[in-house]
Amino acid sequence: MTQWTAKADPTKDFFIDMITRDIGLDECIFDLLDNSIDGASRHAQLNGRHNLNGYFADVLLNENTFEIKDNCGGMSLNDAREYAFHFGRRADAPKDAENSIGLYGIGMKRAIFKIGKIIKIRSATDSAPEEAFETNINVSSWAAKPEWEFDLDQISPDGFVGTEIAVSELRKGTASEFSDQIFVNKLRKDIGKYYSFFLQNGFEIKINGVAVTQHIYGVRDGEAISPYVHEYTDTETGVNVRIVSGVAGTPPEDAGDPNSLSKDSESWGWYVICNDRVVLAGDKTDKTIWGDAFPAWHPQYNGFVGLIFFTSDQPGELPWTTTKRQIDETLPVFRRATTFMRDATRKYLDYTNTRKANLDKAKAFESSAAIKAITEFKARAPEPALMKLPVFESAPKIKMGTVSYQQPVAILTKVAQALGNSQMSYKQIGQKTFEYYVENEVGE
Repeated sequence: MTQWTAKADPTKDFFIDMITRDIGLDECIFDLLDNSIDGASRHAQLNGRHNLNGYFADVLLNENTFEIKDNCGGMSLNDAREYAFHFGRRADAPKDAENSIGLYGIGMKRAIFKIGKIIKIRSATDSAPEEAFETNINVSSWAAKPEWEFDLDQISPDGFVGTEIAVSELRKGTASEFSDQIFVNKLRKDIGKYYSFFLQNGFEIKINGVAVTQHIYGVRDGEAISPYVHEYTDTETGVNVRIVSGVAGTPPEDAGDPNSLSKDSESWGWYVICNDRVVLAGDKTDKTIWGDAFPAWHPQYNGFVGLIFFTSDQPGELPWTTTKRQIDETLPVFRRATTFMRDATRKYLDYTNTRKANLDKAKAFESSAAIKAITEFKARAPEPALMKLPVFESAPKIKMGTVSYQQPVAILTKVAQALGNSQMSYKQIGQKTFEYYVENEVGE
């Protein structure tokens, strides 16, 4: 049997703690999925394929073990020895692959060290099957040795092409999370959201045997309502930027009703996507545009969705961090894009103000505009296709005042029932009771 050795730089005393301290377990799994998808993309390109049909990553997790298996082309022996098992970025490390998302050198290592203590990795490629390898790592034993070496044992691939990682002796917190069905369900949902565009391109991901369902991003499009669409190339970096924003849901009727404001609230806001990987989802903070020389997010704006895609064959030019869960909003390529993001948002904010006084008409327009997938909208000109929204005739201005009061919820519930609709919002209850008093005590 042939055995190879992978070596690394002598920074072991703080390495494990440093690279795992600020990463969540979901992010560990995302790191490993990123590597699988990068492998699938490279393998597809080498074989002249234009989609990811047939490629998969299967994830198994429970209180005892974690496994991820893929058929995404495998890891070459050279990459394993000189890059994947090398701790610290080598000066002569290869540049990130074109259009990659994995930033592969650190993702696998921090993920497996965070999850557990006994690790087995095997990988094989179809280009050099004689270099198929397997490595077994006992983290505690390895940490006690002065050497930074890992033995990579030659194996017979037996037709296997891809990578398999198995982790046992899970860390206490890991075992607890992986045995929690709420964590598993949320993980499956988040993967459908963050990897939506790869799933659409044919890649398949399963969690504990259940296929992940793609989250479809869409906005309304019709005669009176259509989205903002713009695409351009950033002249300084060559990064392609594409923006689509518009009405995705129904704005709340009552900006003071907590029930209506909480519905699907995490879905609204800005999404930042780098090389088809959703990095920031439903942002409502100054990480994007809110409150940064622009109105701060208000629940009145629920129903708005904006997506901005940054695409480049040089991943280092994109405005993301190594966790792929945050953006670097200070980068010039992103700061330049915020000008267009504000333009792509402002009209919706104005619409939510005029909508209040024309609620029935607005709802009719909104319901007649079908939701279409983001991918259906294409930029057709150098100039943006501006957002189209209903324009209402200005009503005569009447000096208005605000009536506000609080009552026990039990009494409000009884009043709503007496008014014939137990699902009324508090604002509607106040409006109806006020109208009743005016009609019966004040008169016309």
